[in-house]
Amino acid sequence: MNKIKRILAIISATFLLLLATSADAGSFGVTLPIIVKGKDPDNLHAYRAVLWYQPTSLTWSHWSIYFAANGGHWWSSSATQYRSLNIFAIAPVFRFYPIKFSHFSPFLEASIGPAYLSKTHFSDRNLGMHFAFQDEIAAGATFGPQQRLSASLSVLHYSNGRLCAYNAGITAYAVLNLGYRFG
Repeated sequence: MNKIKRILAIISATFLLLLATSADAGSFGVTLPIIVKGKDPDNLHAYRAVLWYQPTSLTWSHWSIYFAANGGHWWSSSATQYRSLNIFAIAPVFRFYPIKFSHFSPFLEASIGPAYLSKTHFSDRNLGMHFAFQDEIAAGATFGPQQRLSASLSVLHYSNGRLCAYNAGITAYAVLNLGYRFG
């Protein structure tokens, strides 16, 4: 487990170094995800926050890549034991705009990145280890004259990808993401 913590620390430090030394100004934003429908485990809830950075150099006419760091507190209201855990993750996010308008631009997103789970058991699920992958796909749009506002609906999943014997995973089938871009 110490090796996984070191790997996550190195990845996090690299992410922060890239942000601090970026040659272009780029833009920063925040997204607040709201779990609408959680499935694994039952009665899944979370408080989450996402901070993200969009380098100008990774923005093209219909594609962009940005980097997201998030943390959250998850709980299951039906759990009799292992009621909650915290999850921290970082990931590159690939966004595709099929069409862009001046005040509205729909998009599709996909991301995968490493995550740290504070516990290896959650509700009735054996997550196997503290390390996991965060996978997310979303459909949404940006709004407004400068398109600073965004909203999307996503599917979010955490699992260790069968890196150990136990891999129960955590899944939220519907997550409403409300975002704001600062620059």
